[in-house]
Amino acid sequence: MQQQDVSVLTVSECFNGTNVQTAIRIQPEATTAALTAMLVTCCKFVDANKTLSEAEEFEMTLNELLRGFPCFTIEDWRLCTYNMAKEAYGPYYERLKLAQFVECFRKYEQQRAPIVDTIRENERKDAERAQTEAMRYIQPEYATAKEPTVRDRVDAVDWFKGENRLTYTERQEMDERQKQSK
Repeated sequence: MQQQDVSVLTVSECFNGTNVQTAIRIQPEATTAALTAMLVTCCKFVDANKTLSEAEEFEMTLNELLRGFPCFTIEDWRLCTYNMAKEAYGPYYERLKLAQFVECFRKYEQQRAPIVDTIRENERKDAERAQTEAMRYIQPEYATAKEPTVRDRVDAVDWFKGENRLTYTERQEMDERQKQSK
């Protein structure tokens, strides 16, 4: 878990954090304790008459939030509970129970969705750029930029099948013509 001040934490920084499900698989006790502590701190900070008070209520809330929001990171939990303490998702009207936590986590998820979509779109573009760059070296078209008549003749599918390739003699003749034109 990042030791960064939660007040300056952003959704895009949270996205790069540790996934809650992964953290629970690796260190179940520490992760459960940290998430429960976030819920307890939030409940203590919000002045509500009806709030979570029993250990069973915290456990049920924690389990429900883990089932409902498995893609959140620990940092997402920190930021969401911090925003809940600030009442950024609306007032609680003297009540802070499981339903209010789920509602606030949904609002946070809606706030987070466009940012995550942008991050995923940028990742997709980077992957396409890398794939295009890699394909440039294995496709035969890159070699035909010097001789436009060959480009018309070469088909990528036929090339990989071994059909319709230049013969050794044709390649020598083409190289000779290029040398003469220089």
